[in-house]
Amino acid sequence: MSHLGADTAAYVDGQLSESAMRAADAHLRVCEECERDVRQQRLLKSRMSTVSAPEPTSDLIDTLTRLQAVPPASVPWWVRLQRAAPVTIGLALVGASLAVVAVAYVVGGSEHSDQVRPSFDSYAAEFFGATATAVAASYTVVAPERLDSEGWPCHERLAGNLERVSAGYDRTDDVVAVAYTDGTSRLRLYEQPGRLDPSALRGFARVRLGQVIVWLRTGSPTVATWDRDGIVYTIVTDVDDVRLARAVAELPEAEEQNPLQRVGAGLDRMTAWAAA
Repeated sequence: MSHLGADTAAYVDGQLSESAMRAADAHLRVCEECERDVRQQRLLKSRMSTVSAPEPTSDLIDTLTRLQAVPPASVPWWVRLQRAAPVTIGLALVGASLAVVAVAYVVGGSEHSDQVRPSFDSYAAEFFGATATAVAASYTVVAPERLDSEGWPCHERLAGNLERVSAGYDRTDDVVAVAYTDGTSRLRLYEQPGRLDPSALRGFARVRLGQVIVWLRTGSPTVATWDRDGIVYTIVTDVDDVRLARAVAELPEAEEQNPLQRVGAGLDRMTAWAAA
């Protein structure tokens, strides 16, 4: 089979025929280029879903329904002046700018619409598995540099001296897994598009690690999870709280935004979508 090309979006949306889907699945197992295109399409689709259409207010609907009953009024000269072409163009530009800022504000504060339930118990089981310093067999081994370039934070080192030893991608659940170790302590980082489903956090406590608020489940191993910009991050590790806090601080962290920061984040997202 040739590359997916224009059929990439149809494949992600499940719109191909059954035979075409099977052929595409087989092709993706051997073609890194198409696998990257599919992953990027899924990420773009998940992040585009953050924008939702605003609902009209009841006051606006009531006003529109009464327009037909309102008789036309005489137009004063100063109003006619405002409707002159230069003034109209200026007002239109101001209105368009305000509309862009309003959309950016909404986008900047939005989250991925799909809630996900990370497989915390499976992650813990993988941590104690036979391949403790490598990704599990269910993951396709990929180059960490490639994950970095595609928007998945995949640092070479965490918490000072935990070195990255392997990285993999699970196409079924759309999860990236990265293994770190210093030869004694170990840490696994999982990244998945979406936002945390609150119902998945039973047994977790909302705590502050350093300057970052995360959900923490203590035990053996310790599990910390949070979300940021449409990606859920989960750390499974046996390091102490100080090193765990340092690892969390080195990854994208949730934060409160003021209005200017929120508009800026929204403009950044809109620009990224347009470029994609």
